[in-house]
Amino acid sequence: MNLTENTVYRHDEFEEVLVLGVHHIFETYDPDSGDGRLQSRVVRYTAEWDDYGPMPSSVSTMPVDEFQTVVGDAVRPWHGVEWSTNDDI
Repeated sequence: MNLTENTVYRHDEFEEVLVLGVHHIFETYDPDSGDGRLQSRVVRYTAEWDDYGPMPSSVSTMPVDEFQTVVGDAVRPWHGVEWSTNDDI
């Protein structure tokens, strides 16, 4: 199963979770060559969000393999509300 960023998935414990991204953690990485030794992959997700994004302190991480055992099908894409600074007023 491929996890997609900004997508809501069914979760065994939390009912629905918002996947914020899948990230690679490297043991070593050479930015010049763009090559490194991968240590692990983790998924960033939250069970608490609104139209603006995750609630403060609600973002969790888990190894991708473990996460895939407790998550089911994608429910829907998540489209957050874009907000602007006071410069636009």
